Amino acid sequence: MKRLFGLIAILCLALSVSAQSADEVAFREAKRNTLRLKNAEGYTLSVKLFGAPQTISVVKFSPKHYSLGVIQPEAVTKVSEVGETARAHFAINACYWAVSISKPTTYVKSYGANLSETHPASLPRVNGLMFMYDKGIEIVRSTDIPDYPSLEDKCNACENIIACGPVLIDDGKVISYRDITESTAEDMKRKKLFYIRRHPRSAVGCDAEGNIYMVVVDGRSKGNAEGMSIGELTQLCSWLGMVEAMNLDGGGSSALWSKKYGVLNHPCDNRKFDHEGERKVSSTLVAKQKR
Repeated sequence: MKRLFGLIAILCLALSVSAQSADEVAFREAKRNTLRLKNAEGYTLSVKLFGAPQTISVVKFSPKHYSLGVIQPEAVTKVSEVGETARAHFAINACYWAVSISKPTTYVKSYGANLSETHPASLPRVNGLMFMYDKGIEIVRSTDIPDYPSLEDKCNACENIIACGPVLIDDGKVISYRDITESTAEDMKRKKLFYIRRHPRSAVGCDAEGNIYMVVVDGRSKGNAEGMSIGELTQLCSWLGMVEAMNLDGGGSSALWSKKYGVLNHPCDNRKFDHEGERKVSSTLVAKQKR
């Protein structure tokens, strides 16, 4: 009997690996709608992944050519409007916020100013900090909130920082949240659903060469874009070659903008599969061209 169970387990694992490999091949072979960007790469694509239709938008750039920062206006504002006002080339929605009161719920340091703190209630979803330096980004796993005392020196030395999460890839290691996704505890159900349900998702990260990625996966549009779970988004970031990656706010907040093309993805806040459904958000990551 034990031998039978062992064979079944091996078969299940083999089938899972095979499915993942097929999805990776499908992603790599999918036709890209290439974007013509200055000193950067970008594309959009539509492909069936994880058994569902997906629409993905990607922008990749080097910190040699662009500097990354975070802007948190006094009032919630669309990503495209923040990007245009900041004279940025690329922009993506950043941190979590409370829609009911239009206030941020995570730590943001913008160009030297500490603007908000991370609420303890955000755990375990918010478990990372992204430090934005002139030479690139660094993502650090940390739940030492709200003021991150163990990282005080690092925080003081960096002008642009956001707290968000979950961290998807840490120093080349894919992070698993199996303890949450397999939990049956009553107090974990809501957190579990965040991880396992498919939603529009936004992510930021970098590869081994230091190139920075902004990624949005569309969702909530049946037949066009189903969205991804946290595990599926992690797999996508790995396929893109990221060695550090972090999930950003998602759902109706997900938006990726470029100066040349406007909104690249299909924000779902208007419940239409178009480029007009942006939601006003509390913070935005902006990439500005270096002189």
